[in-house]
Amino acid sequence: MEALRIRRARDTDLAALDALYRELHGDEYETYAAGPRALRTAFFRIARNPDHYLLVAERGVKIVGTLHLLVFRHLGHGLKSIAIVENVVVGTAMRSQGVGERMLEAACEIAKAAGCYKLSLTTNVKRERAHRFYERLGWRKSHFGYTLALD
Repeated sequence: MEALRIRRARDTDLAALDALYRELHGDEYETYAAGPRALRTAFFRIARNPDHYLLVAERGVKIVGTLHLLVFRHLGHGLKSIAIVENVVVGTAMRSQGVGERMLEAACEIAKAAGCYKLSLTTNVKRERAHRFYERLGWRKSHFGYTLALD
């Protein structure tokens, strides 16, 4: 089996990223899908921002996973930064093969290098398998979150 490589996403990965997001959101994806031009525009906005890390997991020439890491500064905790992970997706055929774990390890290393005091993520309350996965990796429930739909 070919080695797994974690790297920053490139614009040539957009079709693969779109496919992974379709897997994550299922039938609800059409609500989020904005079309190829908008996806490309958003990608370049993210890619130009040094506080965003859109990572992909690549096996051979195939993108098999992705996550989005955001590092931001705030005025609490001695002015230390915090990092948040969003949109963790591993392709269905590649689940339970260490892809998600490797991506989260990469995110953790980036956050540490950026001087972050913590790394956080949210996951849908319905995704019980994902909850077990995060807990197996040492993540702990620490906060109670809310969502307010703005659209």
